[in-house]
Parts: sequence; structure tokens; C-alpha cells
Amino acid sequence: MKKQNFLVPVLSLLFLTLLMIPVRADDAAFLAPPPEDSADAPPEDSTDSAAFLAPPEDFTDEATAPPDEAALLATTKAYGECGTGMAWRLDVDGVMTISGKGAMANYSSGNVIPWRNYRLDIQKVNFEQGVTRVGNYAFCDCKTITAVTIPQTLKVIGDSAFANCEYLSDIAWTEGLQEIGNYAFTGCIAIKNLSLPKTVSKLGQASFSKCTRLTDFQAGETKFTETKAYLFKDCTNLKTVVFPETLKTIGQETFSGCSALTDYTIPPNVTKIASQAFKGCNWVTSIELPPKLSTIEEGVFLDCIGLEYVVIPESVKTIKKGAFTNCPALKNVYYAGNIMQWEAVSKNDFADMIQRNYIEVHYGEAPPVSTATIVSLSIANGRVTVDVGGEPEKGSTLFIASYDADGCFLGVDTHPIDDPNAYTVFAKEAHTLTVFLLDSHQRPAAPAVSKEVPAGT
Repeated sequence: MKKQNFLVPVLSLLFLTLLMIPVRADDAAFLAPPPEDSADAPPEDSTDSAAFLAPPEDFTDEATAPPDEAALLATTKAYGECGTGMAWRLDVDGVMTISGKGAMANYSSGNVIPWRNYRLDIQKVNFEQGVTRVGNYAFCDCKTITAVTIPQTLKVIGDSAFANCEYLSDIAWTEGLQEIGNYAFTGCIAIKNLSLPKTVSKLGQASFSKCTRLTDFQAGETKFTETKAYLFKDCTNLKTVVFPETLKTIGQETFSGCSALTDYTIPPNVTKIASQAFKGCNWVTSIELPPKLSTIEEGVFLDCIGLEYVVIPESVKTIKKGAFTNCPALKNVYYAGNIMQWEAVSKNDFADMIQRNYIEVHYGEAPPVSTATIVSLSIANGRVTVDVGGEPEKGSTLFIASYDADGCFLGVDTHPIDDPNAYTVFAKEAHTLTVFLLDSHQRPAAPAVSKEVPAGT
């Protein structure tokens, strides 16, 4: 028979018994690890198990956090870093806060932003004081953002930073912003009005393109010197634009597709208007070119089907091919110089167009100034009453344009001025009416007047 070894189970039982005996204070002192200055202290590279198991210094547990921090954690949906020394936090109410001192990181697309999985949860974005730059593509395709608050410390809005934020309508600008990047707000179809702070000195390419509800753009106090290409391309409801006196260059296709543009002035210091800058501006009825312009570029006024007359300064030496292609309503050219100077201008195909379309060239003349005014516009019981003052030219016409609540163009109704001053509202769903008075040559004869349609009309 094989002998069994009873020593092992006996020793195991003894060990378990010792573990169950309470430790006295003096025993605890004996069992405690030696002090750091003890000769028996572990070497410097050994790891203290208690320190190893302790949470990191920046760890906060909601159950043990101070009241304020606990409340913050309870309302936080997600958070993280967005650049060196920069942080982001999204709360449960959809408010994104960007904090830190410095610039946000730049991203290569909206698919790599840290909050990409929460982009449709963001409703508002607040940049705290200290933030100096919004990173490229930072909020691209965050379609549910409705409002953005910008502090005085923020200097730059990066490329495509808010591209395709379809619900963004409220931007709280502050003095301090200097640069708006390429495509920064392209496709923000809910924006209706923009008034830039006077500190802005640079606008990027297509910064506000495809903002289809944008109707009014004010930048008269800014200092930028050029509009890059496609700045307002396809802003189909843009009506009013005010540029600064510092502007020198209007870029390629700046207003291309701005079919509702009516109220604008080209600043006097502009020396270059690039090709197709006003392409497809159907409601542009007149153009007064600035006195320092030397060349009318190719296709500048292509497809401006409502253009009735153009004022050309004697500084112009070249009119390039196709400058006025498909401008069927153009009937008058007011040239500031004399006939000999006009003959010296290189006109390319415009010379043939003048003969073919029976365009009259006026030398050394300015367009006639109308004394007519639209005194008042009233709307009641589905009827429009327009009171015209002054002396409107015989054959003048009233254009009554209708717009919906979003500023989108609905249509236009025309009436000869010698008709009774009572006209039918063009569209039942019209929210705003704008009245234009044009003379017999279809040139603007008075400032336009707008008014909201009363409820229930």
C-alpha cells in the first residue's frame, strides 16, 4: 500500500487559521512596511502597491465628487480634448462648450472630428474667452446647430468650420474676429442676415456660398480688400450687400447665381472685377462701374437678363469677350468719356452686340435722375396700395415682388404707373412685399420699399 503524506494538509490548515487571527496594534506596527529611509526600504524602481492601485489625480467619481463637479458630470453627455490645452464638453441639453487658451486643432474632414458620433446632438456652440481659432472642419455637417457664440479672443474661423450646418441661423459676432476661412459657412441655408464686425480683414473663398435664405449682408465697416471666388455663389435670395470702401477686388463668380440681388454698390476703389462676377443676377437692372476699373472681364455680366443700362468710366480700356452675353434688356450705355475715347476702347464682341441690339451709347452723360419716390405702401383686405410721389416718368412701371417668411422669392406682379393705385397681392402665402419703381427704360427710378403682409390678409 502506498503511504499518504499528511503533512501538506496539516500545514495548509494551520496557515488558514493564522489568517483568521485578529492583528493587534503592536503586531500591525511590526507588520507595516519599513519607512522610506529604512535600510530595508525597497529600491527606487519598485512599485508601491497602494500608489499603483490609487486612481489618477485628475480622476473624478460622481459619487465622491464635490457638489459642483458632481452636478457637472451628471449633465455631461461627452467630453474630450480638441487641441493642445483645449477641451470640449457636450451637455445633455445639446450645448457644446469649447474652452482653453489657444487654437482648436484642425481636422481634414467632418468624419474625423472628436464629436463625430454626437454631431446631430449639438444644438448650440459656445466658445469661451481664450479660444483664438475654430479649427478647420470643426463643425462640418453638424446639421442641428442653431446658434454660435463667438468671444472677443477668437480671431480666425477655419476652413469649412461650419459648412452645411443647415439649421444655423444665429451667429453672435464680437469685435476681434479677423478672418473667415474658405467655405466656412457654405450651405448654411437657415442664415438670413449677416452683419460682420468691423475687425474682419479677410474673407475666404466661397465663405457664404449656397446660403440660400441669406437676404442681407452688411460689411460696410470692415477692412477687407478683396472678395475671393464664389463668395456668395448661389445665394439665390440675397438682395442687399454693403461692402467696405477698402475693397479693391471682386473675385470670380462672387455673385454668380444671386438672382434676387437688387441693392448694392460697387465701392469706388475697386480696380478689378473678375470673370462672371455677376453671372445670372437676373434682378440687376443697372450697373455703375467704379472710376478706377480698366478692364471689364470675360462674362462679368453673363446672363443678367434684367440689366437695362451700364455706366462705364473713361478709365476702362478693354471690354473682353462675352462680358455682356445674354443681356437682352441692355439698351443704354453711359460712357464718361467722349466718342474718340470710346472708339479707342477694345470692345471685342460687344461692338457687334451694340449694333445688333440697337444699344444707344451716351457720351459724357450720366443716367437721368428720377424725382419719383414711393411714399407709402399699405396692405389691407388682400389689396396693395402704393402711393408714388414726385414726378414719375410716363410709362413707368411698379414691380411688386412677394417673399415668404424665410425670405424666399415667390414671384412678381407688374403694373403700369398710370393704373389705379390698387393692386392684387401676388401670392396668398406672401409674408413680405417689396415694391420697385422702374422708369420707361426699366431703370430703377426710386428706392425700393418693403412691408410685411398683415396676418389674416
